[in-house]
Amino acid sequence: MATNITYKCPTCGAELFWKADKNLFVCEYCDDSFTLEQLEHEGQGGKIDEENVERHEELDEGEYTKSNDGTVGDNLVKYTCSHCGAEIITDRSTAATVCVYCGNAVIMGEQVIDDFAPDYVIPFKIDKKRVMEEFQRFSKKPLTPKDFNCERVVDKMQGVYIPFWLYSGRCNGKLSAEGINVHSWRSGDYEYTERKYYAVFRDGTVNFDKVPVDGSSKTDNDAMDSIEPYDYSEIKPFNTAYLSGFLAERYDEDSDKCFARARERIETTTKDMLRESMRYDLVKERGYDKKIKLTDAEYALLPTWLLYTTYKDKKYFFAMNGQTGKFIGNLPIDKLRLTIFSLLGGVAGSLLGIICSMLFM
Repeated sequence: MATNITYKCPTCGAELFWKADKNLFVCEYCDDSFTLEQLEHEGQGGKIDEENVERHEELDEGEYTKSNDGTVGDNLVKYTCSHCGAEIITDRSTAATVCVYCGNAVIMGEQVIDDFAPDYVIPFKIDKKRVMEEFQRFSKKPLTPKDFNCERVVDKMQGVYIPFWLYSGRCNGKLSAEGINVHSWRSGDYEYTERKYYAVFRDGTVNFDKVPVDGSSKTDNDAMDSIEPYDYSEIKPFNTAYLSGFLAERYDEDSDKCFARARERIETTTKDMLRESMRYDLVKERGYDKKIKLTDAEYALLPTWLLYTTYKDKKYFFAMNGQTGKFIGNLPIDKLRLTIFSLLGGVAGSLLGIICSMLFM
């Protein structure tokens, strides 16, 4: 069984949790709060003794129920809650969770050491209360069904540290294109237009720093891209203490595999910057050569709130940047309201057409 990492209140000995709204570690028993520096002074610095971290226990087939295709159970492992002794069944990529029996924060030490040790972490700044408030505000749209009651339909709301790879380096791009300058003028009763075509070349180097790509196969790539950017001015050296009270995943896609997505973003951005430097309307792109030199690929855990809802047997997913509060998701649409709005729009358009025709008769 794996030994779990917990953090105790220096005042009363109860468990500490990271509170996003206070940016502090808070004891829910005596309500005292502490900075990471204070915990380190008390000898709770979040350093892991790698030699003494016990490994998870593999599950025997009879200890779990497989999914129909047999894939879920094969990916499960077993830990023991250090607080109440309950057995925690989770998948291999889970780095932190909460015991469902006692509420104890469970940090799996073996998932954040060796090759899985993150370089950085951005702590949560958005608490669960604000997430719910933003979700309610976001869902109050004209076409959202009236009975889409936010608190009732939320099946699951989780604060999760998502693994990201952060790529740094430079990209050299060479862009050739055909450009045009158009000059129009009027002389007397005549209007003239002059078009001049040019062969345009641009050669430049763009430095990039910490381009993020999520390293978990379980997360939706488009959703993670949509809640960017993160503010790197608040990034901190990784410390397991920040995981306390949240879920966390370790990467299951390495930096080499994820770099393909980063490469596409870097090359596209470089091309866009070269095109913006051209003082012509672009007629035709002739060629684009690029070369990336990667200088660093760092591993970080970034904060994300994930919400899962069910409405009329259909599932909906929402995500929020746990640092900035940027919120994304798709809402259900009330078909009756959509029909009414469409009819009203058509009537309004017809009335506007009649009024315009009367004014210009």
